[in-house]
Amino acid sequence: MAVRKDEKSGKWLVDVWIGVHRIRRLLPDKRTAELVEKDLKLKEARGEYLGIREVKAVTFEAFSRDYLKYVETNLSAGRYREVEILCRVTFVPFFGSRYLREITPKVVEDFKGERAKRVKASTVNESLNVLRAMLNLAVKWGHIQDNPVRQVKRLKLDAVEPPSLSAEESNRLLEACRENRSLYTFTALGLSTGMRLGEILNLTWADVDLRRGIVKVRPKAEAEGVTTWRVKTGDLRDIPVNDFLADVLARHPRHIASPYVLPNPKGGRYTRVNMQARLRKAGKEAGLSIHVHPHLLRHTFGTALVAGGVDLDTVRRLMGHTDIKMTMRYLHAAPDRLAGAVQTLPFGRPIAQNLDSRSGG
Repeated sequence: MAVRKDEKSGKWLVDVWIGVHRIRRLLPDKRTAELVEKDLKLKEARGEYLGIREVKAVTFEAFSRDYLKYVETNLSAGRYREVEILCRVTFVPFFGSRYLREITPKVVEDFKGERAKRVKASTVNESLNVLRAMLNLAVKWGHIQDNPVRQVKRLKLDAVEPPSLSAEESNRLLEACRENRSLYTFTALGLSTGMRLGEILNLTWADVDLRRGIVKVRPKAEAEGVTTWRVKTGDLRDIPVNDFLADVLARHPRHIASPYVLPNPKGGRYTRVNMQARLRKAGKEAGLSIHVHPHLLRHTFGTALVAGGVDLDTVRRLMGHTDIKMTMRYLHAAPDRLAGAVQTLPFGRPIAQNLDSRSGG
């Protein structure tokens, strides 16, 4: 609605777009506001307009720089890197010179189509999710009135079971890591807690409480020897430690000058790429045919819990999922639970039993 009452001031607000320009003005009454709106529309029809509180048009490229500053301040360092790469490599080359006002649902559909030619459907959908978050902020900041991504459907995804390791494969991987103490502890943490890569790399000894038998997932503030880090979902959680992991952590050597459980030789954090490469190499040495990466350890944790009969909400809480739909991906590991569930229904009897009872009567 171009004319509406402003709840804070009690006045009437004219809020219209003329081309790529946004014009806003508070007026004392509805009648005056409607007259100003009509005047603006007449000016637009003639190719001119009254410059009343004009909001400067912003290109996507300029907005993306402001958005990245917002992400750097409010989200995790890992998320910042992901969004920065996506903006630089994907979004800016496609949307860069367009004004935000010019990005319509049709333009977003064109982007989706082009993206789908190069990457898998799940990656396209993740790109759309990030773009939607960006333009939600553009709405909040007053650059545009509506988010065009909201009208664009995501690509349909085929159901895919998360890959995981069997118990035998997990033990082979641990054995291949045994000569490298840090890698062995990293793998034990991933398999026994389901922690994400960033959560393990940022784990400090202050987060480990072997007396209570837990490890804590907590954000990190800048301090001596510690780099600022935020939990991905913002979900702080305490994860119980089993006997195997408790023994691994108790035996793990501590770096004299570092608070991290798994510091690099200089006492800082290992990079994600470094740990990914080392784990991939260990997987090959273990003779595993599956591609081994840190998130595979997390999938193995979730799959093993569900297969062991742990209820989904408990698994969700242990893994830090905000949406139980993420946890439901692991139901494939327990088909017998589904079959057993329907057998508990209290009504009816098998047809054969009904026929036998009739013939006997």
